[in-house]
Amino acid sequence: MNRLSLAIQKFEQAIQIIFGRGFPPGSLCAVDCNGFLSEPKSGNRLSSLKEIFDNGFLWAVPKKRRSLETRYKRRFGQPKYLWKPPIAKTNLLSCVNCGHHYEAGRLCGHCYEKVKLETKEIQNAIQKKLGLSLVEQDVIVLYDGEKDSKTDHFWKKQRIIEMPKKRPSWFHRNLLEPTSQEPSDRKNVKPTNLS
Repeated sequence: MNRLSLAIQKFEQAIQIIFGRGFPPGSLCAVDCNGFLSEPKSGNRLSSLKEIFDNGFLWAVPKKRRSLETRYKRRFGQPKYLWKPPIAKTNLLSCVNCGHHYEAGRLCGHCYEKVKLETKEIQNAIQKKLGLSLVEQDVIVLYDGEKDSKTDHFWKKQRIIEMPKKRPSWFHRNLLEPTSQEPSDRKNVKPTNLS
């Protein structure tokens, strides 16, 4: 432990000399100046090794930018040694609604943009009519001609947002309605169609 603390002290003195904080140690100096090294000096310079490492300017950072050739080698390899050519995707499907291509297992990006726009319109309409207050009840979104299907007594207790346009074909009514099944409290659920 003694050797370690002595090595750290010598390293700290070397750092101070490098950054112009003091004179060389007594063995290298003609005049005894060890008293100058131990004196605290005012100013905004760094005072100790711990402070130097806390500021973080000695942390490992890249010295040079990776060239385009190096980046391509990392991505695609090198034909002579290891070649990683780009592979064509084989899991592309064509959307039945809009005809755009999308990856299997994902939503069609073009159709999803339409869904996001419609959702944003509904949110804006809810904010205009109901304000920013918390919604304690379900909100029913009605499009043109859908309010006539039930009586006014039914709509009296509901929070309704009316959209002044026809309902899009992909936006079914049952998407916003709560489930019609009652929750079950049975604990003995058995799978069906067992042989």
